[in-house]
Amino acid sequence: MAKAARSSIQCCRIVLIMIWVLLAQYQIPISSISVEPKGGGRSCIESEREALLSFKASIEDPNDVLSSWQTGQNCCRWRGVVCSNRTGHVVKLDLHNNFTYMNYDYNTDMINYKFRTLGGEISPSLLAIEHLNYLNLSYNDFGQKRIPEFIGSFKNLKYLDLTDAGFGGSIPPQLGNLTKLLHLDLSSNSLESVDYVDWLPHLSSLKYLDMTEVNLSAIVDGVHAMSMLPASLRVLYLFDCNLNATFSSLPLYSSNLTSLVSLGLGGNYFHGLIPDGLLGNMTSLEQLYLEGNDLIGMKPETLKNLCNLKILDLSWNQISGDTAELMKRLSPKIEELYLSGNNLVGSLPNWVEHMTSLRYLDLSNNSLRGPIPFGIGKLTNLSGLYLSSNHFVGTISEDHFANLTKLEYLDLSDNSNLTMVVDPNWIPPFKLKYVGLSSCNLGPHFPTWIRSQTDMIDLAMANSGIVDRLPDWFWNVISSVEYLDLSLNQISGVLPSTLEFLSAANEINLNSNQFHGGVPKLPTSLQVLDLSNNSITGTIPLSMCNQVQSLGILDLSHNRLSGQLPQCLTSRKSFRADPSDLTPIGSELSIVSFRNNSLSGEFPLFFRDCQYLNFLDLSYNKFYGSLPIWIGKRLPQLAFLLLRSNMFSGYIPIQLAKLDYLHVLDLAHNNLSGTIAPSFVNFTAMTTLSRYERNYLLDFVILLVVTKGQALEYYTDKMMSLLLSLDLSSNYLSGTIPQEIGGLATLKNLNLSGNRLTGDIPETIGGLQSLESLDLSNNELYGEIPPTLSALTFLSYLNLSYNNLTGRIPSGQQLQTLDDPSIYEGNNDLCGPPISKNCSGDGTTLNDPLEREDGNEMSSFYLSMGLGFAVRLWVVIGPLLFKRTWSAAYFLFIDNTCDKIYVFMVLNWARLIANIKKK
Repeated sequence: MAKAARSSIQCCRIVLIMIWVLLAQYQIPISSISVEPKGGGRSCIESEREALLSFKASIEDPNDVLSSWQTGQNCCRWRGVVCSNRTGHVVKLDLHNNFTYMNYDYNTDMINYKFRTLGGEISPSLLAIEHLNYLNLSYNDFGQKRIPEFIGSFKNLKYLDLTDAGFGGSIPPQLGNLTKLLHLDLSSNSLESVDYVDWLPHLSSLKYLDMTEVNLSAIVDGVHAMSMLPASLRVLYLFDCNLNATFSSLPLYSSNLTSLVSLGLGGNYFHGLIPDGLLGNMTSLEQLYLEGNDLIGMKPETLKNLCNLKILDLSWNQISGDTAELMKRLSPKIEELYLSGNNLVGSLPNWVEHMTSLRYLDLSNNSLRGPIPFGIGKLTNLSGLYLSSNHFVGTISEDHFANLTKLEYLDLSDNSNLTMVVDPNWIPPFKLKYVGLSSCNLGPHFPTWIRSQTDMIDLAMANSGIVDRLPDWFWNVISSVEYLDLSLNQISGVLPSTLEFLSAANEINLNSNQFHGGVPKLPTSLQVLDLSNNSITGTIPLSMCNQVQSLGILDLSHNRLSGQLPQCLTSRKSFRADPSDLTPIGSELSIVSFRNNSLSGEFPLFFRDCQYLNFLDLSYNKFYGSLPIWIGKRLPQLAFLLLRSNMFSGYIPIQLAKLDYLHVLDLAHNNLSGTIAPSFVNFTAMTTLSRYERNYLLDFVILLVVTKGQALEYYTDKMMSLLLSLDLSSNYLSGTIPQEIGGLATLKNLNLSGNRLTGDIPETIGGLQSLESLDLSNNELYGEIPPTLSALTFLSYLNLSYNNLTGRIPSGQQLQTLDDPSIYEGNNDLCGPPISKNCSGDGTTLNDPLEREDGNEMSSFYLSMGLGFAVRLWVVIGPLLFKRTWSAAYFLFIDNTCDKIYVFMVLNWARLIANIKKK
């Protein structure tokens, strides 16, 4: 019995030691954790219960987070409340939010996903809880309200966590009264214009301080403020605080932060060199995070004096120099080294094998060259190796991985001259979770060693030169994959009828291969599916309706699909089902492309509930019927609508102008008719610089737009956001071009060619200040070309051919650079450069002020010119008529001159005839 008791005591000691080790590892002060059990044996103090109920009354709690807080009950049993088992006083209030719930709205057929957040006002009644030592309100939403000043009156508070709680304004200096505080986290709020931090030195017991994303740019002397930090600190995180100073000005070298274990200063616009002696006597420092600044030069020699440094993150700076020299300045005890996104050159040194403590090495996105040394295989503790986006060359073989038994993350992608050559029967010593080998040379055969990697979460082997049939075992191996990318290869095979077994998959990208078969059933977790540029046939199955609930990107373009899209039900009100099981079809879809298939039917009702749809491409199919007016109402986020080369007919609905974010509208090559309504050309995004919100998902697709007479590709969100295009060409549109079109000041491409438009080109065309390409060819436009066309200073492509335009072609400014006569071909009554037909008259240009005068002004001009000529003639002839001697001399001079001219002409004519006869 005694032996059993001793064994139990020993076991408890081991558990306590393990807890202490974990707390020490994450720098969590033991004293900040309440070890008092939840008060179940005694009731809470009445005054404290009333204080909590007053707090509840002032709080906004729409989701009943505090539903257990009821009058007359023991508050020690309430959610988030912990009482002392000894005294019954409330000592801990933990109301952080980490739950979500789903609420189905029968009025909108929508499921709303909400966090169980608290908000509203925080009542000062909490001050009655005098023994409170732990307060956690993180991840709630207090609507940008200020942090209550009375929090500074909790004299016993040791732990305060307000992370991402939606507070705003300045940090109250009353927090400096919390002299017992050990842990303070104010990160990820909207705290701005913090103009002083004099309260910080009063927190003399503070061990953990996180002010990430607190705007400290307004501090008069932020550098001085850092020197005021309490010496007790062990963890200091000031990420993204807008400190914006030269790094050499930081007082770290002279500070008293000798106990600091972890320091985070990333994302603060620090610039300049990292000086020697910067970190002074911080010999306890184990973690240093300086990523995302603008630091330059080589790391200082003194870094190797930080003998306890285990983690160094200098990624995404401007660190330069030879990587071999850099490695010499590091402590051999370094465990995690992050240097990605810098300007490092050279090659990996062979002695990297001596850094045996390394667990993570990230040198990606630099300019490293040469082969990868075999010594990398001796880093037996290595868990993550990231060498992507460099210029490594040569081969990498199984010898490089010989002893990497702990390797889980391998990224060698985007090293196009790196070839992986291993024995087909090789079984690696590791189990990878992340495999990044895109744009390396792996082919032509599919790598068989992948078969042993059954723990993979991410597998990326795009553009890797594989020309092979997908092995049968592949789909079983990747059953736990979340991200799969085999695009841009020549992999063949039949897609399985269902991919539902990939229950964790978020993204599947198989584009630009040779897969065939039908569209498979999809896992419900899938967010991105790209099967474009393959040979997939058949119809889009009805099962798609139930499988796109989480899908954000669906790209099936450039395949051989046919038939109509499934008619998914858009209303669920008739179903007697659990609301949590009902989600509107396509409610998360942001990007859809069915381009270049043989799909048919009317405009798909499939998209009616896609309220977040941003990009829709149905071009080059066989869709027909009219365009529904609900597009302008039900798809409010639509920015790119491409319906080119279908069989849509009828009028263009003016409701499309309600799409405030519309950047590209391509309705070319359809059977649309009617006129272009003035209200139709009132697109907000094309009128002024729009409030376009970047959609990084657009980086997954390619936007093809016909502009400047050719099809151009736009393949990043940044490129697409700059493009504004309106293409209504090759339809049956009639009537005139509305004057209102001149209001599209940010439009870059306008194509109305191949229609039946009549009337003049509107003078307002000069209002298209950003226009680069204009095509009005093959219409029935008449009248003169407006001179305002010459005001389009960015115009680089113009086509007005095959209309009935007349008059002189305007010149000046940008039009002088467009000197191709074919621009005006087929307009027989146009004249002037650059075509060869001259204009009648005195040769003045259309821009000559004489040609812009009205009739009365021109008559006055010619009358004045005639009178002037008569006066000058009278001045010469008048005296000759009245002075005989002058007249005789004058006419004698005329006779002699004429005789000389006559003799000269006769002689030269005779010589010319004689020369011709001789020949």
